[in-house]
Amino acid sequence: MIWESNEESIPRPRLDGLFDRALSSSVVIARGQRGSGKRVAVRGWLSRRDAPANSWSWIECLPDETRLEELLAHQFAQAAEPDSHLVVLAGLGAAHEPQLSKYLQDMGREYPDRRVVMLTREYLEFERQRTLLPLGINVIAPHEFGFTADEAAAYFRGTALEDYAVPLSTELCGTPVLLRMARLRAETMETPVSARSAGRRRKPLTLAGLQDPRSAELSPVAKEYLAEVLSAVERDVKMLLENEDFGPGERDFFAVLAVPTTVPHALVKHLTSQQPDKWLADLEARGLLYRCSRNPDEEYCLHPLLRRVAVNTYLASDADRMGSLHRICARYEMARGSAFRALRHALAAPDHQLASEVLRMHADEYLDGELGTRGSLLLDELPLTVLARYPMLAICLAIAYSSTGNFKLKTLELLALASAGARTVGRKAAPADRLVMMVIESVAARLSGIGELSVKAARSGITLHREMSLEQRDDLGPFEGAMLVQLALGLHAGGAGDEAFIAAELGVSSDHRHRRVDNDHYATTVQAYLYALSGDIHRCSALLSESAPEHWADPDTNPYFATPFRLASFVCAMEEQRFDDAARWVELARIDQHNNEFWPAIRLAEALLAVVNGETTTSLVRMQGYLVREREQPVAQRVGKSMLVSASCLLNLAAGDPINALKIAAKSNSETSKTMMQARVRLAQGDPQEVLRLCTALGVAVQPRTRFAQAVLVLGASLQQNNRTVIGGAFRTVAALSEEYGLAMALNLLPAPDLERVLAESRALRIELRIDPNTVSNIPGGLGRAELSARELAVLEELVMTGSAAEIAGHQFVSVNTVKSQLRSIYRKLGVSDRASALEAARVQGLVTSPEVENFD
Repeated sequence: MIWESNEESIPRPRLDGLFDRALSSSVVIARGQRGSGKRVAVRGWLSRRDAPANSWSWIECLPDETRLEELLAHQFAQAAEPDSHLVVLAGLGAAHEPQLSKYLQDMGREYPDRRVVMLTREYLEFERQRTLLPLGINVIAPHEFGFTADEAAAYFRGTALEDYAVPLSTELCGTPVLLRMARLRAETMETPVSARSAGRRRKPLTLAGLQDPRSAELSPVAKEYLAEVLSAVERDVKMLLENEDFGPGERDFFAVLAVPTTVPHALVKHLTSQQPDKWLADLEARGLLYRCSRNPDEEYCLHPLLRRVAVNTYLASDADRMGSLHRICARYEMARGSAFRALRHALAAPDHQLASEVLRMHADEYLDGELGTRGSLLLDELPLTVLARYPMLAICLAIAYSSTGNFKLKTLELLALASAGARTVGRKAAPADRLVMMVIESVAARLSGIGELSVKAARSGITLHREMSLEQRDDLGPFEGAMLVQLALGLHAGGAGDEAFIAAELGVSSDHRHRRVDNDHYATTVQAYLYALSGDIHRCSALLSESAPEHWADPDTNPYFATPFRLASFVCAMEEQRFDDAARWVELARIDQHNNEFWPAIRLAEALLAVVNGETTTSLVRMQGYLVREREQPVAQRVGKSMLVSASCLLNLAAGDPINALKIAAKSNSETSKTMMQARVRLAQGDPQEVLRLCTALGVAVQPRTRFAQAVLVLGASLQQNNRTVIGGAFRTVAALSEEYGLAMALNLLPAPDLERVLAESRALRIELRIDPNTVSNIPGGLGRAELSARELAVLEELVMTGSAAEIAGHQFVSVNTVKSQLRSIYRKLGVSDRASALEAARVQGLVTSPEVENFD
């Protein structure tokens, strides 16, 4: 009988395409570690192209083979078409190269259509010098042989592991031999019935919002089954290692190499005093070690599972040695490699002081790089006792929290840590560590919604920083500027704007003093953001041009740290009347906006753009949705809440609802902002006298933006009154402030009739404004107060004191029916249906003069 064969190889179109394209050269090198599936992949590819093998042949290169050139020539000579034949040299090693070098160069010159495919575990001289040889050589790198998730799913289809393709391919890096081990082991294991039927769960979130691919969507029973399969694979790999015929000391050398993630050649001499070059070559020939695709001349790699098995088997029992090896790796990576790997090794040691040093020396990477996005996940696992003793780790975690709104409870926990640390560690600590504790407290309080505590801690931090000597400030390292910026943000969020400017300036100076390599100018972007909000557009534009604009404009840049630059750029574009550019900056600012503490500023930017573009209704509905979901977003501080009130007030005014706009304006926590919004609404209502009263009550504003808006409102009110004695001076004030600071947007926010009068008068007076003469405002004018008769006003005054129609009739000497008729007329004119709503509407329109209303304003 004929036994049925079990063909485990599957078509891999991706890999087949790589081989097809690689055949454009005379020589193709397919390099990969042991178990990478080179032979199966190449034989399957060739069989699918030519099953009878008429156009290709195969040579297994034995380690002691000395006639390889003759064998190769013989295969070409025996082929049906010798001039275009393909020969595979499987198991080729460095020892075989001297036999082939001249032959292959001659072949490429004399028979350009012949092809040789080399399957090797080693980094051959052919590959190392392929750019110099007069021979076309293409390379299939080791990582190309790994199964993708789709390929793994096809391989496991119809088996017990069908539902586990994604986590298995992730855990085993898609390595074919390991996937085969998992498949064979699963065939002999009992699959729990509930492992397939158990409901899948929501993907767990980590600090960075990433999903853990190893446990994503799997039920507890399924996770347990997957862990059993992986443990069985690890046992098989352990047996393979134990069966290796290592030389004396080589096994321990191999285990040491498993500690770092990658093994730079320069690091090996720090890890061992043995004979590294000989053992490195032997381990590479065995396929246990392979050259990295990124830097094959200098760097080696081990498979992650092989690393884990080697460490657990040969090193885990000696904690002191493991700690020493991790420290060596951390110091090497800190000086010459990856800051994230340095942090990982330092925490694995565990040496938390060394981890603090890594963060101090690589502050720029933590703000925007792998160290921040992945390093924060490592810090998130540290207990509070460690964070309390090592404040640098705590401040980095606090900064990570400040870029997301998903961890309010943990932020409160961090706040408790900072407060306790300030009382215990801070008293006897060095000034640098005391400053770090103050920064932690300020950041944590800011994110927890305790604005007053945040401002208090920030002020204490700035005071301490000024008292520190340069030598003491050097103890902070490159992180000094980032910490001062966090203090600036705490002061700004709490409403201490002038002090925030000072802190930001100190942060910029610190960055310049440390001369950070590849400085991303984050402190400068925060300083530009503060200038944009205050209204000094010329200064803001100058700072933005100095702060790596291409980096911050890249959508892939960390959205939290890029937000100050993007919002400042938006404000500049709006003031310069470049509304298309402003729209692009808003789109960039919206990236991951729900986890961004700057979200109120983003909402205000959207509102301003919507009013200018005439998209008020859509933006108003969106704003209401955001406010309903406010608890799902980072806590809005004093300035943030004021921004939300301003945005809502402006949208309601543009929608033609001045009554609701005034109600919203009354909620502002900033007297200046509230007064300006009320004056803007009164102007739209056609009440210039009230506008002038409010602007006069405001006094001389400090910030350029407020002074300019105040001058624009005074100009609009003067034009409504046609007060010729004042109009000329008001125009000159507006033009001077506009020229001095580059401001113009307040003119766009004038009601349509008022803007039309301003532009007409500017032409008559020949005063040039920084706004297109043909600009049309989308804010309606003529939204006047309800017109009530004298008798209705009298009844309204009585309504403030009593809700009884009989009492009002007695006071007014009219019948009850007359009072009821007048009340219905009042309600109709005010657009309300009851006494409370009528009093509220009358109050915001200034129709009643009771003490209650006076206190309200």
